[in-house]
Amino acid sequence: LLRFPQWPAQGTISPAMIPVRLQLTGFLSYNEPVVLDFTNFDLACISGSNGAGKSSLLDAITWALFGQARRRDDALINTNREVKGAQVVYDFQYESNLYRIQRAKPRDKPTVLEFFVKDGDSVWRPLTEKSVRETEARIQGILRMDYDTFTNASFFLQGRADQFAQQRPGDRKKVLSQILGLEVWEAYRVDAAERRKLEESEQKSLDAQLADIDSELAQEDARKKRLAEAEQRLVQLNELCQAREAVLVNLQRLAASLDEQGRLVDVLARSANEARLRYQRLDKQLVSLREECAGHQQVLAREGDVSAAYQRLQTLRADLVRWDEIAANFREVEARRSGPLTTIASQESALMQERKTLNEQEFAILKELGRLPDLQAQCTLAAEAITGLEKRLAGRAAVESALQTAQQQVADARAENTSLKEAMSALKERIDRLSKVEGALCPLCGQPLAPAERAALMTSLQTEGKDMGDRYRANIERQAANEASARELQNQFAAFGRVEEELRSAHRQHDRLEADCARVQQSGTDWQAGGAVRLADVSRRLSALDFAHAARAALAEIDAASKALGYDGAAHDAIRRSEREARTAEPAMRALETARAALAPLERQIGGLETQLSAETAALATQEEAYRTAQAKYDSEAAQMPDINQAEQEVFSMQAESNRLRMEVGMIRQLVAILNQQRERRLRLSAQREVLSLQIARLKTLERAFSKDGVPALLIEQALPEIEEQANKVLDRLSAGGMSVRFETQKLFKDKNRDDKKETLDIVISDSAGPREYELFSGGEAFRVNFAIRLALSRVLAQRAGARLQTLVIDEGFGSQDADGVQRLIEAINQVRSEFAKIIVITHMESLKDAFPARIEVEKTPTGSSLRVVVN
Repeated sequence: LLRFPQWPAQGTISPAMIPVRLQLTGFLSYNEPVVLDFTNFDLACISGSNGAGKSSLLDAITWALFGQARRRDDALINTNREVKGAQVVYDFQYESNLYRIQRAKPRDKPTVLEFFVKDGDSVWRPLTEKSVRETEARIQGILRMDYDTFTNASFFLQGRADQFAQQRPGDRKKVLSQILGLEVWEAYRVDAAERRKLEESEQKSLDAQLADIDSELAQEDARKKRLAEAEQRLVQLNELCQAREAVLVNLQRLAASLDEQGRLVDVLARSANEARLRYQRLDKQLVSLREECAGHQQVLAREGDVSAAYQRLQTLRADLVRWDEIAANFREVEARRSGPLTTIASQESALMQERKTLNEQEFAILKELGRLPDLQAQCTLAAEAITGLEKRLAGRAAVESALQTAQQQVADARAENTSLKEAMSALKERIDRLSKVEGALCPLCGQPLAPAERAALMTSLQTEGKDMGDRYRANIERQAANEASARELQNQFAAFGRVEEELRSAHRQHDRLEADCARVQQSGTDWQAGGAVRLADVSRRLSALDFAHAARAALAEIDAASKALGYDGAAHDAIRRSEREARTAEPAMRALETARAALAPLERQIGGLETQLSAETAALATQEEAYRTAQAKYDSEAAQMPDINQAEQEVFSMQAESNRLRMEVGMIRQLVAILNQQRERRLRLSAQREVLSLQIARLKTLERAFSKDGVPALLIEQALPEIEEQANKVLDRLSAGGMSVRFETQKLFKDKNRDDKKETLDIVISDSAGPREYELFSGGEAFRVNFAIRLALSRVLAQRAGARLQTLVIDEGFGSQDADGVQRLIEAINQVRSEFAKIIVITHMESLKDAFPARIEVEKTPTGSSLRVVVN
């Protein structure tokens, strides 16, 4: 029914993740780069004083993997303002691969996340996605666990050792389900639900189709009745159409005869029109020839005047040729003047341009020299401002030192308050639970508590809470005072930055003013030595015309030669104008000669056209009479002819209606025939719907089986006895046989009328006094229970799937134990050492350092936390 990639074995888990290398820079208390190599040990403790940075190593791992730690965002960055951001590089083995995660948080900027895997050729291949969110999703997808699952299964974090036991029963099942790898069943359930929705959608589609078919089959009688009526109308219309077509044929014959007569009228009309056009053309040609003849006669009447004007033109042209020869010699001499004139004008223009430029330079230099006293005064003021600003900067070092001290005090107070708040929340929850429990037992002897003893225990817990509250509020006050002081110092320090910027600006202004003064003074000196002397010399040469001496001598010689030719330009121009005005005699002479030659032929042509025009007049009268007679006969017969267009339109309308009825009959016949096909289709769709209904029922069954109350619940039920057995083995060693744990997965509803039970995951702890609630046990006893459950989970997972969580971290678990409890925990850790690749214990107890084969010593220095690995 469904194709699943693999049916899970009982309790498959995420494969082991083994830490290899951790590098921190600017993260929490670690300022300088620090590297922790995990390959040098299998079992080690992390030791150091409170606040040294022990737990920060675990925060670095969870922040690198999941982006979560005790602090978030810029609070993870070291408080030293010179640190630009926090960065963690974490290498780990997983499924025989070596991975690297590099997460960085620059100050006041978004987080940067990079993800790599090491290929066989020792090259880090990137696995980073387009965004931080997508990259985190890929990391969790490969690990197949999230932050809560990881910490619940592997980490005993500071202040959260009881996290798994303190989870709500429903959440405990969820965490256990993720650890056992049962989330794959949810994927199966979702897949089955999607398939069911698709099948149900298809079923709805089939239902709609069946409804449409049933609606269509109900129209069978109406369609058959409609078909009979349409066939009867078609027969009647065809008979009427045949009668109208016979009448139309007779009308068409009469129309053909009338058309023939009309064509004869058109022929006669065209003949008369052609004769009229010929007459008009001949008449127009005769008028044109008569006008042309009259024109030639007018030209011949002016023969004497035209001949005299033509003779004068010839005389003027001879005089013009003589003056043109003299002018050519004169222009040759004048052309020689252009060279000397160009030279004189060029040298004069150059001298005038140089004088203009020198005058502009003189004006600019005098203007600059006028600004010199003001520039010198500004330079003096700038020097005085520099001295004042340097004095103001003298106190910056002291303010910066005080600011760093205040910021460190704020960070220390905030870190201490976080721990106090978590401890107060846990204590308050214990008080609330103790106040609601009736018949409570003593956590030491197991005997029932008397009211006075119960009140004394409540008073003790409340006193402890008040002490913590007083410390918390005192820290808040100190933190607020330090924060106010830090803000004031920060403002003062920022003000020094503005003063420093003003000092740099003042230095730049002073240097610029000094350079301007020196430049103005040098410009005045240079002008007096060079430019002023040259300006006086140029002005003198222009006034005395002391330039282009050779060109002026050559120009005088050319003027003397031109005068000797005797050329009169005015007389030359007068002859040229007279010749141009007399040129009209030439076309008049040509027109006179043309008139003499054309007059006699024109007179002969006019006589012939007059004879032809008389003959055309008689022919036109005959043809117009024949046309009028034929047109009168045609008009009489056409008036008696019926309207053939109306008859044709009636026949066409009947034919169109017949065609429409014929198509309607065919369509109705097709609709009747389709009903048989729809009956067959309904049978097929009904069969498909039956198959779909069966498929949907099966998918619903699978959905219920894959839900959290189905197969996953059964697998948890099968795993819990093994976890309980392994937990009791460890707890037996830790408590010398005095404690045991039991898991309950069902309990009665508060409603007494219900017979069924609700799903849960309760932890019941028993000791010599009998079973008690988890909250009534001391911190040391509760830690032993949690430790036993965690180890049991690891062992069961290893037995069921051939894999282990491989890494166990215990953060501050020994402080709640007495001496015997501490020794038993150490023995238990050594007994399970072979089941883990890495076991790391965090403690501040100096007496436990030598109990482990290796230790990671963490120390807080003025430059930040540091660490070193010591192997015993």
